Order: sequence, then C-alpha cells, then structure tokens
Amino acid sequence: MTSKAKRILICDDDPLMRKLLGKLLGAMGCDVVGEAEDGDEGVKLFKTHRPDLTLMDINMPGKNGVDALGEIMKANAFAAVVMLSAMDDTVIAESCLHKGAVGYVQKGTDMGALQAALQEYVE
Repeated sequence: MTSKAKRILICDDDPLMRKLLGKLLGAMGCDVVGEAEDGDEGVKLFKTHRPDLTLMDINMPGKNGVDALGEIMKANAFAAVVMLSAMDDTVIAESCLHKGAVGYVQKGTDMGALQAALQEYVE
C-alpha cells in the first residue's frame, strides 16, 4: 500500500469493538464507510464501497475473516486488508499474510496499543 488509508471498512462481530474502532479511526482522521458483523456482509460492503483499508476480524460467525479475505482478494488483488484477532496465533497470522493481507493486529483491552498498531496503515 503506497498511500495511507482514509476510507475504512470495519468487519467484526463484536458491536463494542466496531464502535471502539470507529471512534479510534475517526480521531485519526479516517472515514468509516461501512461496518459488517460477519464475513458475508464484509465482502458485500467491500465490493460496494471499495475502501482504502478493510479491518477484518478473523473469528466471526458464518463466514469467518480468513474466508472473507480470500473472497476480497479475488475481487481485488490489490485490496488492503488488515486482519484483527484477540488471539496471538502466528500460524493464522502467517496464513492470512500469505493469502494477501497487508497486516495482522492483535486486538485487546489496551486501546493505545491498538491505535499505535493501526497508525501504520491509516496515517
């Protein structure tokens, strides 16, 4: 990704996490163009909005983030997708990077650390 993202799609099944990410991104000068609670909705919104960056939770009901990532990369091989997970799983992280994700961020209770990790992609 050569330029920093400003139009962001958030895909996470946790409404509180979507709200927190939205506030963080808004404070960073980004525009959240859509929010999805599962992978199917995330792929649909990606195709509709063509965001600069998609934040994709790995563990979601229905279509998980890894499967949604595959569909997004098929729709646009140059899509910028950062995978999110509460788990620190290097095998899954490496798998996602191999499938085309530009990054992997572990979400947790420390919002400062989350914001610092996201800054690389949005500022």
